[in-house]
Amino acid sequence: MAHAFFLGIDVAPAEGDGASDVTHALLEKAREHSDEPVTYRLNHIRHHTDVEAAEDLADHLQGLVADQPYIGRTSIIANRGSDFGEALVDALEGRGLDPVAATLTNGDEVAAGAPDEIGVRLGSGDVLRRVVDLYRDGQLHFESHATETASRLARDVQALSERLDEIDGDMEALGETDTEGVSVEPGDTHITSAALAVWLGAERSFDPSQRLKASPQTDAGP
Repeated sequence: MAHAFFLGIDVAPAEGDGASDVTHALLEKAREHSDEPVTYRLNHIRHHTDVEAAEDLADHLQGLVADQPYIGRTSIIANRGSDFGEALVDALEGRGLDPVAATLTNGDEVAAGAPDEIGVRLGSGDVLRRVVDLYRDGQLHFESHATETASRLARDVQALSERLDEIDGDMEALGETDTEGVSVEPGDTHITSAALAVWLGAERSFDPSQRLKASPQTDAGP
């Protein structure tokens, strides 16, 4: 069986000079046989409230991916769209963890996966739809996780699936062929951290040393 791990990190913007809330989700991408579809399984998720020091969180994450079975098989992506997110990316880079720095956009001005000089810019609606599509197709699994954080993630994915059903139905009733995306809410770090991990998993093979594809994809392919 081929497998690899992807760690997604999302940061809720702090109010004023306050501390940040951060969620990190670690998913396993696996394929039993070459002719079978890829699946994603939640291995670990944790929500941190009022995090003041990016360096301390980077130490924690470094320790997490240094354990078996994650060591040498984990790729990291972090939302850098806040001061804390930028600091965390820098701290992870300082530890040699080579994170992908992502900027999430809520409009259509940037295509999902568009590279920039220091990372990638991702359309949030496309990233979230990918998670929902995998969930609907039975390729995203949350079983064996009884924590409130994991339960929150499962509820958020289910709620988003229902919301997208409504949006898509409305657009179909209007005779439109395209559906509108959804925006990332600042506090929805649970689903966004998992969505980032899934996006990176879809863009990389099972070889953890591989870089991003030259032309990142925007659909829900493997």
